[in-house]
Amino acid sequence: MKTLLRYDRENPSAAIRTLLLLFALCHLIMVPFAGDFTFEGLARIMYAECGLVTDTIVTGGLGATFMNAFLVTLLCIGAIQFSGGQFGGTSVASTCMTAGFAFFGINPVNMLPVLIGTYLYSLLNKDPFSKNVNVSIFACCTGPIVQYMFVHGGFSMPLNILLGILCGIICGLLVTPCAVSTAKAHDGTNLYNGGFASGLILIGMSAFLKGFGFTFESAFTWYTDKKLMIVLFLCVLFLLWFLIGFELNGRSFKELMTLGKRTGWRCDFIHLDGLGAAMMNMSVLGWIAVVYILVIGGDFSGPVLSGIYSMFAFGTIGKHFKNVVSVMAGIVLLSFVSEWSLRDPAVQFSILLSTCVCPISGRFGPFWGMLAGMVHISIVRQSGSFHSWLNLYNNGFAGGIAATLMHSLALVFEKGKEE
Repeated sequence: MKTLLRYDRENPSAAIRTLLLLFALCHLIMVPFAGDFTFEGLARIMYAECGLVTDTIVTGGLGATFMNAFLVTLLCIGAIQFSGGQFGGTSVASTCMTAGFAFFGINPVNMLPVLIGTYLYSLLNKDPFSKNVNVSIFACCTGPIVQYMFVHGGFSMPLNILLGILCGIICGLLVTPCAVSTAKAHDGTNLYNGGFASGLILIGMSAFLKGFGFTFESAFTWYTDKKLMIVLFLCVLFLLWFLIGFELNGRSFKELMTLGKRTGWRCDFIHLDGLGAAMMNMSVLGWIAVVYILVIGGDFSGPVLSGIYSMFAFGTIGKHFKNVVSVMAGIVLLSFVSEWSLRDPAVQFSILLSTCVCPISGRFGPFWGMLAGMVHISIVRQSGSFHSWLNLYNNGFAGGIAATLMHSLALVFEKGKEE
């Protein structure tokens, strides 16, 4: 396996690229099994509005959505390769996270303007694009403003498309400097910092557009069919990932156990513990998410899949099977005394995405992780309106607020653990 993947512990970039291509291929294989693929459905995904909460599977069909995930993954890999950068833990997280949100609004059409914007920023700032490419991929969560302008630009279709592209380029231009500032606010305790920065950008952009008469409304579509097929796909994908990781790790769990002792704060598990251990951790996180949704009787909709993929993706840089549990436990406990239910659609995927604040748990302890989860879920249920439902990483935006609050409070009582 190591020979086949050209795996080198000191320089795993080539092996990671190969594995991400395999990840993309898994989604392509699912297209015919879905049984409903049409190019018309794929075209709807590329053009229709996709703000919160729009389920891409409802928009274009399951087969077209798997195809969209395949294309999105290839574009992420292509962007990193074009940048000349190395594939590492952040590359895996950005690619797999974005692939998950291909079920929840992201597509190649609304990604490209954002990527171009960050590339232009890199040229203007005389930075290598490789320095900013992963931030740019995360910033593709701003895609809904691109497609909103396609539909509601108020001009002819060509002009509307140009306006949408311009909005995406502006988001890409602004995200890198904004992300640097937002990361300082929470000191790296919000793993979805790109969502925090993008939310701030979209607050400004949507407010500006409202001054010209544009109006924004929330949406809600939710897929509930073919649950068994989706669950089987996820289980096979995670099993394949685990077995490859187990083989790369010398058929040992030692490094996985070491990984589970880390805080998750500013951690690249591939660098620290090896690609094999990180892959096994990703798989375990994916299974935790799937089992949780099954236990509560939830749905495997596009938004829920994005939450599952987010758990899986960040198994390389921050999340592990220990530090996410306390965050989720805090939300479960809060649900017993709240008006909302764990089976509410928005809560189903938000509890999975809330694990972005897990470094709080790892750094300061499970009690603080539980509090962070409670604060996060309370904020995220309200924060969509702040950015006019245009930020697909609304949980990252809410996570930035929650992590900033909890990190500041925890520092008063705890010294924190150093990695």
